[in-house]
Amino acid sequence: MKTADNSKMGEDFFKYLQSEIVLNIFSRLPTRAAMACKCVCKPWLSMLTTPKFVNSHMSRSVPSIAIETNSKCYDIIEFTDELDLNFDGPIRSMPNDFDKEHRWDVTFNFVLPFDGILQSSANGLIFLRDFGHDDLILCNPVTRDYLKLPCPRQTSPKVPNAMDNFGFGVSGTPGQYKVVRIFAEAPERREGFKNACQVYTVGTGSWRNVPFGKPLGFCDDIGGVHLNGNLYWMVAKTTSGFCRWISSFDLEMELFITFAAPPPRGRDFLFGRSLCVLRGCLCVSDISHNGPDIDDDEDDIPNDGHVIIWMLKGDDNSWSKIFVIPKVERSAGLGNVWPIIIFKNGDALIEWDDGMIFFYSKKRRNFDCEVMSLEGREPFTSTIMYAPSFVSLKSFSMENVSSF
Repeated sequence: MKTADNSKMGEDFFKYLQSEIVLNIFSRLPTRAAMACKCVCKPWLSMLTTPKFVNSHMSRSVPSIAIETNSKCYDIIEFTDELDLNFDGPIRSMPNDFDKEHRWDVTFNFVLPFDGILQSSANGLIFLRDFGHDDLILCNPVTRDYLKLPCPRQTSPKVPNAMDNFGFGVSGTPGQYKVVRIFAEAPERREGFKNACQVYTVGTGSWRNVPFGKPLGFCDDIGGVHLNGNLYWMVAKTTSGFCRWISSFDLEMELFITFAAPPPRGRDFLFGRSLCVLRGCLCVSDISHNGPDIDDDEDDIPNDGHVIIWMLKGDDNSWSKIFVIPKVERSAGLGNVWPIIIFKNGDALIEWDDGMIFFYSKKRRNFDCEVMSLEGREPFTSTIMYAPSFVSLKSFSMENVSSF
């Protein structure tokens, strides 16, 4: 039986492997290593742009965070201790307790040619808003391409001082990427406002009007939270005036439904509530204050300077309290909070609405007011959850894609 020359196998090892095996190997590489492989040769570049590789690598992509470190400059950060890996790479400056318990790595960084606020991400594509130029932008920092969406047309009088609210996500089937715009418009021949909705499916080149239903008050302009083919917003029914409800938009069916948020705590519950995704579930972070101080081990929930995180579990839309950070103190006052990650040991990273990031140590039961130290980071910057992928915007027709 004739065997292959070992020296030849050493020189061109991948040439003698089936393409399915090579693709399987590449799809298991960390993002940074796979990015480097694209530069090795044309066959590898071609293979790493196929839908089969893109989907296979995406299914193994490690959730990370995208964080603005300076104007137009961003880091993609991976928390390696959450992956059960032994990591000896460089550690950025963090509070001492964080350094002892957690390890993290800047997987890669990038610089965008425009100013923009990170809004959300889906399958490796990041949605940004450039408020200075009123631009809506999609980009993929792995493939280094971006596109600016066409401006949505205003077909009716807009309510003065009302801000547009956007969301971005991907439908379950057939896997279409969509940007959703919700805005208030003045109804004909009567006072008040009504909500209107427009949807942009990436690759079509145009916006479509979608029925909204009963008017709702959107509690902030942060944008919709994407999870499992749906977008979620914290809303108020106009009759109540409080942020006690959540509006959900099914990206496939393009239908809205509204369901109850967890009960507010304290007397000032118009503000201090925000949506996020933790451990693959929809969550509400709630700041409770202006009430009595009750120990968080009690069934009743504390109301004096506590951050409470609720998780939506099951199909019955029931809320469970999963996390409490007691006795929060901030000299600037309490605002909205967004939990970035809750670690396996119960520690957490939390971002305030002014862009400051804090570390909570469960062991010390202390909400440490030391800021996550990233040189040049300014207040009111943005951080989002992000899972890298090789989805290229150039695969969408009807789009004018640029590189950076």
